[in-house]
Amino acid sequence: MSEELTEEKGAAAPEPGAETEAARMDPEPGPELPRRRQWVTLRGTSLDLRVGAGLLQNIASDFASAIGRPREAVLASTPSASADAVETLRRSLTDKGFLVKKIDLPEADAARSFSALTDLYAAFAQAGITADDFVVGVGDGCALSLCAAACAHWCGQVMFAAVPCDLASALTCGVCPRPLDVPGAPRMVAYDGSARFEVCDLNLLLPASSAENRLLARAHMVAAAMVDCEKSFGTLWDAADLIAADDPATLVDAVTDCVRSMGKVASSTSVAIRQSVEYGQTIRRALRSVVPADVPESTLMADALRISARLSVAREELPIDDMFTQDDLLERLGLGTVSCPVGADALVEAIKSERFSRSNRFVLNLPRALGRVRLAAVDTDMLCEHIGAWCAAR
Repeated sequence: MSEELTEEKGAAAPEPGAETEAARMDPEPGPELPRRRQWVTLRGTSLDLRVGAGLLQNIASDFASAIGRPREAVLASTPSASADAVETLRRSLTDKGFLVKKIDLPEADAARSFSALTDLYAAFAQAGITADDFVVGVGDGCALSLCAAACAHWCGQVMFAAVPCDLASALTCGVCPRPLDVPGAPRMVAYDGSARFEVCDLNLLLPASSAENRLLARAHMVAAAMVDCEKSFGTLWDAADLIAADDPATLVDAVTDCVRSMGKVASSTSVAIRQSVEYGQTIRRALRSVVPADVPESTLMADALRISARLSVAREELPIDDMFTQDDLLERLGLGTVSCPVGADALVEAIKSERFSRSNRFVLNLPRALGRVRLAAVDTDMLCEHIGAWCAAR
């Protein structure tokens, strides 16, 4: 179910030259830029996704309606989050009757450890948060994933609203939170998405998203379309040129479609379909361990999708035309390939190590058609042959 949100009339215009905080956070988007609301199915719950420009001003009204009688609210934000956005949310929540308590969230690598989760629990305890209260998180994907994990278990569950600060995080934080790390075992503590709201305000996302972050978001879009259905892939294909040009109206639809697709796959009653949400991730993580740190994550993700498609063609499961179609889409979206030398033996061992750390079987998510990905056993000789050819082309 999807609907456009109606624009609300603003207050009288300020005097010329007087820039208000509201004007900074909610510039006139123009009639051509839609606002989308999409209910995204999650396992055991649903996510109320909002995508558009200027959403932060009035979203607290919906928060208050969802929680019933406003009580205490934690406004958790990372150091790099927009101060204007955080203050806008604080004032809006206060106006709706919430007693707002602010806490700091770690970000990036600091938010990935299991110890960071226990620290956040301690912050919740100090703030006196109960199951009847509300938590709003503002930050990057790692910080919001950490906050989602804490809210999912604190007092049974606390209602959580995610406000991502970059495009790549907007596509994943609500439906596929990043697993937490433990010493010597990264990304091993996995959990389902459980956020009640996700608010993707383009006035916040676009200025804070670097060129690399936008490329990574496009790679996530391709992966989501490949695991959802052929129609989703076709929709992304048709919009690719406008997405590559950062057209705001097209990005509203693309973000909505990607989150909906990932939620549909991650919440499927079929284990085989749910597992496909990891399409490309095993090879991407293996590549990260064998290439220099300055190789962009978006490039690794794109090459992981390319390698996966070639392995599927070798298994005679994916038509070669579909492989080239995925290649063309990645190229149209500006996603390049690794250019530095990569050792074939090291990459093969890294792929095996990554997979065996999570399963006793060596299986990879491989596409069988545009819009259909499933786990498949890959013969070691076949893997060595294709990884060797890929590495030789660097």
